[in-house]
Amino acid sequence: MLAALFLFLVGIPVTDPTVIAKCGACHKVDEQGNMQRVSFARATPEGWQALLKRKLRTGQITITQSEARAILTYLSDTLGLAPEETQPLMYEPERRVHDETGSANETLLKACAKCHTLAKALSWRRTPDDWKQFLSTHYKVKLTDDLTKLISDAAPLDTPQWASWSARKQSPDLTGRWLVTAHMQGRGQFCGQLLVKPGLNPGEFLTLVNLRSINDGTVIERSGRIAVYSGHEWRGRSKGANRASSAPDDPDTDAREAMWISPDGSRMQGRWFWGQYQEFGFDVSAQPASATGGSTLLAVDVASLKIGTTANRLRLIGDHFPAQVTPADLAAGAGVTVRRIISNSPSEVVAELDVSPDAQPGRRDITLAGSRLPAALALYDRIDYIRVLPDSAMAAFGNETHLRGFQQFEAIAYQRGPDNRLHTADDLELGPIKAAWSMEVFYETDTSQHDLVGSVSQTGFFTPAAKNPGTNYDVWVIATANDMTGKSYVVVTIPTYQFQGRTYVRDLDRWVAEEQ
Repeated sequence: MLAALFLFLVGIPVTDPTVIAKCGACHKVDEQGNMQRVSFARATPEGWQALLKRKLRTGQITITQSEARAILTYLSDTLGLAPEETQPLMYEPERRVHDETGSANETLLKACAKCHTLAKALSWRRTPDDWKQFLSTHYKVKLTDDLTKLISDAAPLDTPQWASWSARKQSPDLTGRWLVTAHMQGRGQFCGQLLVKPGLNPGEFLTLVNLRSINDGTVIERSGRIAVYSGHEWRGRSKGANRASSAPDDPDTDAREAMWISPDGSRMQGRWFWGQYQEFGFDVSAQPASATGGSTLLAVDVASLKIGTTANRLRLIGDHFPAQVTPADLAAGAGVTVRRIISNSPSEVVAELDVSPDAQPGRRDITLAGSRLPAALALYDRIDYIRVLPDSAMAAFGNETHLRGFQQFEAIAYQRGPDNRLHTADDLELGPIKAAWSMEVFYETDTSQHDLVGSVSQTGFFTPAAKNPGTNYDVWVIATANDMTGKSYVVVTIPTYQFQGRTYVRDLDRWVAEEQ
């Protein structure tokens, strides 16, 4: 045990013949099987692929697609990250806009995040010596002992999480039926199922998704090809079966998928996304369908109910509901009475609820036939303000080589919390609210500049102007409802060429897809 730990501390041996054959000429292998530089680093699949592509681009390596796939799989599996290490960094492969302010030491944040996200740097784990060598190649970073120590402490090669995960991980068996909930900004909640079948190679899968909108019943069908790295990193592509328009936010658009699989395999969560700037997508959660055939409550169609109201209709969506459902089978917490069950089927129950005038504001769990949905329903007595999400965003004009970057907004209602102050952590979110939408350009005296900037629809969808004016604009996107307004700050800019650097990770799963 001590010998194995000692080897882990000094390096992770490389044993794959393809990696040794293709990388060994430049990265020598010592008597312990440690490969120079390679054995002293760990990374996400995106990190290893970016490295491979750089070697290809500079002519340091020549490999076929099948060899690239094999090398990527081996490095990601053997020198990857543990689930607990990956989860806080998932906003990077999921292409989410994420505020990293305060997420790390200010010196570390300034050194790394002035060129890319801090998550991109922390997606690598290295020994102190390897971090020093790596930092020395960054001409924009002033190499100091303090900086080397900061990043070595923040992202070390040896961690308890990786030691534990590498000892117990195995090729995941994800095949079967999964129950899915998904949210798309501006289109609301979806529920459905994900069927997973084995692919041609270990760790590869074929998928078929069927989702139904809770709002309007729209059905979305998608099929995909997926690779799972290091036992918990889901990466792939999928496409819709019924694309009916060229609208940029069409949910049947071809998409990339990045999801995190929990260590025990009991859930997956992540994002399926598309767009010039990956601005569209579904936030996705999935869980295996019950092996025992038990009921699973997935979602409800109403986010909140007003205190003192009666005969509220509530639709509950799930799987394997009982053939007969009575009011006694459904509970929604203190102050809520189930008046009657209007209808029920194996996947849907419609009930009528009363909310007592003396019920306390707050979130309530909902239980149905033994299945519980935590904090699924908010009880409120007033709406205090609305918030526009995202509260800050970017949109982009297009040009000959870059499509426009769009943005979808939602207006969310809130009640102030027990501290009786607005915009604090204890405020109660009540869900989306119908709003009137408008926009203002900073410093304008009239609306004459709107045609140069773009427009926002009455569904909260912002479209930049078709003509690129060659400059940036600062804009308020405004939602108005119940005599209240909420604002989002939007920068409408020329094409952001720094995204070009991300093209090196766009084909992560294509090496798999083209082989199948």
